[in-house]
Amino acid sequence: MRTTLFAIRLLSLLDQLDMRTALSFLACIALLNTTAQVMAWPAGDPAQAALNHLQGANVMLSNAFSQTIDPMQVGIFSDSTATVGLDTGLVVCTGLYFCVIGPNNVPNGTFGGGFFGGDPDLQTMCPLYPGSIGDQGIIQLDLVPWGDTLTIRYVFASEEYDEYACSDKDDRMGFFLSGPGIEGAFSNGGINMARLPISGLPVTVNTVNNGSAGNQGTLGLCGMNPGWEQDTIYYINNDFGLGTQMDGFTVVLTARAVVMPGASYHLKIAIADVNDANFDSAIFLPEGAISCTELSTGIDQPDTSAPQQMWLDPTDRTLV
Repeated sequence: MRTTLFAIRLLSLLDQLDMRTALSFLACIALLNTTAQVMAWPAGDPAQAALNHLQGANVMLSNAFSQTIDPMQVGIFSDSTATVGLDTGLVVCTGLYFCVIGPNNVPNGTFGGGFFGGDPDLQTMCPLYPGSIGDQGIIQLDLVPWGDTLTIRYVFASEEYDEYACSDKDDRMGFFLSGPGIEGAFSNGGINMARLPISGLPVTVNTVNNGSAGNQGTLGLCGMNPGWEQDTIYYINNDFGLGTQMDGFTVVLTARAVVMPGASYHLKIAIADVNDANFDSAIFLPEGAISCTELSTGIDQPDTSAPQQMWLDPTDRTLV
């Protein structure tokens, strides 16, 4: 029933779409069966979609622009059972957006892509094959935080799992932040906010996985990332899973950076294939994914443990 209703909804829109987009809709239908949970739709303009879906509490987003190879790498997802820990939001993929639609019935899902051009920040993250970044999905935007800690909630997922773990097919993602008080090795002196909780390593197939080399990998390649085994607890294997096509994904992670309230910052959300154009990867970003802590006033909360009292101060006859 779920698939039937979804197919009817898609077909009703076909006469409003160009042929290329209509064909992508039909591809969605082909991927679905009655057990599918993650649904996805084209986002339209990726930059505007980012502004519409990612702005959370205590932060203002603006001036977004897209550097995706194909605008259909960005989609809107919905997951009624929160298979990946998120119910709805924006997804940025190395393939076309419908690569995330469940169930996992294709072991090597590759939907679109095949373009190589590189990105300097993603290349900096890839010491083994710095010239092999491809199918990059990139959205850049400006933001103003109203508190002192910027956060981004996300899930990284990939079809490279598990067979290509610890191989040169090290698909990766990053949140590159630059602005006042930020000093790092990336563009404009930026930092990569997307770091794994225990090891502090960037998020790639070779830094967060099930802790063993796949049949196409070797432990030595994962071992080039000291401490990589520590973050295996954040990885979920999805072989034959019903929720999403992705073979594996992380738990919901939160990227954090200390910022100056009211200052202007620049953020680049980026994901790419590494060393081949096959086996898609994706970043799931929930509604309001980018947010900030409230600005502290520096005033302690009142002590409410004692009963409230009232009296007249005899010195100046004021009510206390």
